[in-house]
Amino acid sequence: MTQHTPSCGFLSLPASSSAGGKQAWYWAGLKRSALVVGLLGPISACAEIPTKAPDPETAQPVKTAPFYWPWSDGDAQQPPKAKPYRLPTLAGDNVAFQDEPAKPVKAPHIDSDAVFKYVLDCFPETSKWNLDVSLRAQLAKSGGALLGDDGSETELGSSYVGIVAKLPLYSASEISREKEREYKRRMDVAGNVASFITAIASRNHAVRELALYRSLEARSAIRVQQGIVEVTEQVQYLEKVASAQESLINDEAKIMENRLKLAGMCDPVNAATINAWLTKVSAVPGRKKH
Repeated sequence: MTQHTPSCGFLSLPASSSAGGKQAWYWAGLKRSALVVGLLGPISACAEIPTKAPDPETAQPVKTAPFYWPWSDGDAQQPPKAKPYRLPTLAGDNVAFQDEPAKPVKAPHIDSDAVFKYVLDCFPETSKWNLDVSLRAQLAKSGGALLGDDGSETELGSSYVGIVAKLPLYSASEISREKEREYKRRMDVAGNVASFITAIASRNHAVRELALYRSLEARSAIRVQQGIVEVTEQVQYLEKVASAQESLINDEAKIMENRLKLAGMCDPVNAATINAWLTKVSAVPGRKKH
């Protein structure tokens, strides 16, 4: 019995032989040319038949799900801009350091001897009752009978009190006290005149010093803001500005104090005159009057 078994892509031909009354099956090999023909035939027969291409007019379009983006549309949110700390100047007026500072103003040349003499001459007139008076009281009593106006006698005694005033023409103690008072008054006037003149010169120096330090402070503030130097530089100039301003305040207070003291040593008429003159010579340089 012979059986043909086809297989896709392979062709085998069975053969049989009889041995001892039994039929034995074996595969018989074909030649190379016959094997190639056999292989090509089943492979083409077993190939998949392509389907018909879909009609683009009748085909349903494929829908694509919308793209999902977890972040909202629109402009991106920006963080707030950094606001670096800016150390203000002492005055806080943002002065331009390019501007030329106020020029120094020399203190006026005041004749101290003339001011001293004027204040001494206008001192209130001293009292003319400069006498060293010494008083002495005495109590006296006399006994015995006294005759009255009507001629009768009485046993009552007679008592009286006596007061004696001593007015020397020359008193060393009074002259010594007067000299001490005059010396003290002259010392006060001289001290006030010297302090007044010194305070004016010191005040004018403080004005110039303050103007220079304020310009340097404004320049340093810009350098710190631009990151050129550390803030330590501006702090140093700020301290110098504060010190110069404190000196200016103290000097102006001394001028005011000594001016009032000198005017107070005069009588009311001369006090107004000397006070107006002292105010004029002690005016602040460069300060606008309102």
